Amino acid sequence: MRISKTTPIVILVLTMCLTVQGRDGFKQYTDAQRRFIFDYPATMNVEASTADQVRIWHPGATLRINVFVEKRTKKAPPDAASWLEAFKSKLQEEMKEVSILEEGKLNSLEGSQGYIICAFKDQRGMMLVQLIQYYVSGERVFQMIISDKPEGFKNLHKVIRRIHESLRIVNPRLK
Repeated sequence: MRISKTTPIVILVLTMCLTVQGRDGFKQYTDAQRRFIFDYPATMNVEASTADQVRIWHPGATLRINVFVEKRTKKAPPDAASWLEAFKSKLQEEMKEVSILEEGKLNSLEGSQGYIICAFKDQRGMMLVQLIQYYVSGERVFQMIISDKPEGFKNLHKVIRRIHESLRIVNPRLK
């Protein structure tokens, strides 16, 4: 192989392209309106059915990511804690065998936000584990739900954490 003066530049460009395309097995989802960004496994399919709803799923597994941005009806100050409490109440009313596994806030995400990890049996009798992240702005609510069967959640714990912890709210007003 003959090495020319441009060979190191070509190698550098190829290396950069591999990194951008997800050399580590992840891609980055950027909302069309540039409101939020997060990483997801490159093997998953993306469907942005509306400007305010994104569905990401794996064709051969039960791992699902659903993102919703909704207008707030109340004009009270943003409060993610009340959204999480309302979610827990509704979950306990509608589902069986509900367990709250973890609650907290993302250290890397400023603003009115919080998350909960819960396990429950859905209306079909299937056990699920979900990580639900809320971010509440003055006008809108962002909700990310990452769900899987308990064994999948356990096996993919690092992947699920990576998805969750990569979340960035680019436009805090979520317009």
